[in-house]
Amino acid sequence: MKAIIITSQRSGSNFLRHCLQSHPKISCDGELMIGGPITPPRLIENWRMPTKIYRWIRAGAWNPVRILEEFRARTDAPVVVFKAMYNQLRSPKVHEYLREHTDIRIIHLRRNNLVKQYVSKTLMGKRRDGRWQPHSTSKVRTVATHISPQAAIREMRNVQRQFDLFEQLLSNHRKIELVYEDMIDGQCLSDAAREAVCDLLEVESAPMCCDFVKVNPNKLELMVKNYDELAAALKGTEFEQYLQD
Repeated sequence: MKAIIITSQRSGSNFLRHCLQSHPKISCDGELMIGGPITPPRLIENWRMPTKIYRWIRAGAWNPVRILEEFRARTDAPVVVFKAMYNQLRSPKVHEYLREHTDIRIIHLRRNNLVKQYVSKTLMGKRRDGRWQPHSTSKVRTVATHISPQAAIREMRNVQRQFDLFEQLLSNHRKIELVYEDMIDGQCLSDAAREAVCDLLEVESAPMCCDFVKVNPNKLELMVKNYDELAAALKGTEFEQYLQD
């Protein structure tokens, strides 16, 4: 069986991927469409953009249909999964391929608090303890950043549009929706998330865990240097509710 985790950045997709990988019958890759499973040379592995460029070239990411065909041909595990960001699937040829291959099952992952998601995405490129570290298995230094309210609103509305677009595109697939805020129980998938995933992928239920720890604080005020400006700009918008979440 084949499945894809489809989502946007900073929605807990790496946590979910590692949880799925911990199941004995599931093989779950990273961002296959842009070479996520490819290990970069040590010289550049601590730098975000050189790593991304290296993986993109090695993966042959300019031919996404070939990558999907190779994925569907894999037999290395009973269930093979990879994760993809919306923008990695934006090609019309990819849309056509997905519409035609409804045997691929879908885990559609979203984050409810779009404000925290955008702030986390902005912080992703910040260097912590001397290196690029978007995920960690141990506590890391807290960092903060300045947020453009206008850019945040544009990006959050775009994430909403992309979610709706892929819901429609994949309406004929067997799929589930997972929500970041509900799927995490400590360092494991919550009971409800685990059962939904195992039912979708037709594998026996088993604990699925990951050793990642949270790298950002819960309070927006600790991550956003201009929090008061951001809060004022979001007042009266559909995103105001997330400021106190």
